[in-house]
Amino acid sequence: MNKRCVLYKVIAILFIIASLGGLSSCTPQLKPSPEASNEDEEKEPPKELEELKKSIGNIEKTLMSMHEEKKRAQQGIISSQSGGGQGQQDQQQGQGGQQGQQSQQQGQQQGSMGQGQIQIQMKPEELAEYQKQQEKAKLQEELAKKGKETLEKFEGLKKDVLELHEKWNSFEPKAVVALASQKSMEDFENALNNLTDTIQLKDEYVNLLSVNSLYKTLPDFYELYKTKEPPDLDRLRYGIKKVKLVAEKDDYNSMKLTLEYLINVWSAAKPKLKKSSSDLMNKFEFALNDLKKSIEGKNKTIIDAKSEVLLKIIDEMVQSLKK
Repeated sequence: MNKRCVLYKVIAILFIIASLGGLSSCTPQLKPSPEASNEDEEKEPPKELEELKKSIGNIEKTLMSMHEEKKRAQQGIISSQSGGGQGQQDQQQGQGGQQGQQSQQQGQQQGSMGQGQIQIQMKPEELAEYQKQQEKAKLQEELAKKGKETLEKFEGLKKDVLELHEKWNSFEPKAVVALASQKSMEDFENALNNLTDTIQLKDEYVNLLSVNSLYKTLPDFYELYKTKEPPDLDRLRYGIKKVKLVAEKDDYNSMKLTLEYLINVWSAAKPKLKKSSSDLMNKFEFALNDLKKSIEGKNKTIIDAKSEVLLKIIDEMVQSLKK
């Protein structure tokens, strides 16, 4: 009897131990993992990265507007200087034809003028020179006004670049967590530091090159997340814009190197695009080939035109991918 009681006690103890073991093995399943619940959110690019890209775009937009305005002003000055001689000559011919008529009228007017009235007569060449000086003074006044506005805009851009540093510093820890490469982070920081230096020069063209270089590395960070469009499209934008800019200075060596970069990036981007974008891909392929020919032919007009076409096709690709 005692033996049986002991046996029951042993079985009961073993049962209790087994039950406790089962409960402990089930306990982790009752608590969901925080990492698992946030997994889908982590796949999307963080807001810090989106804000960084947006700020870069705003700075680029401002610089491009200033650059285009400066080019138009310079073209206007050249046109006025080159056309001034012919315009002055035509004006003198027209005034010369009227000189005889004015002389006749002068005699009549002098006879009818009362005391205290004075009439100032200017020869055609004197009048032309006077008008030329008036136009020159007006142009200088406009240039001074534009120069002041440009300085104010650059002061604003300096602040924007400082804010860009803050946005980069906000994203940097997330880039580390997302396992961004050390090279990508160093390249972006170097490009940002370069922009910070060049913005002090108050040169729209130099700063456009600097801000555009940020787009070369920025796609590296977007590749760490789930995106609606391949980051390679931004790399293509970077290359096309650089070709367009260096063409202004006839830097064909830089254009050829950038063209090779574009061809390599395009080869990598094609497999990532949807089949529904095949028509746009064909258009891009032909336009890229036309750009290559225009660079080889050193035709700046065609280079500029084909660059604009390629940028437009990329925008169309982005819209197509969103559908």
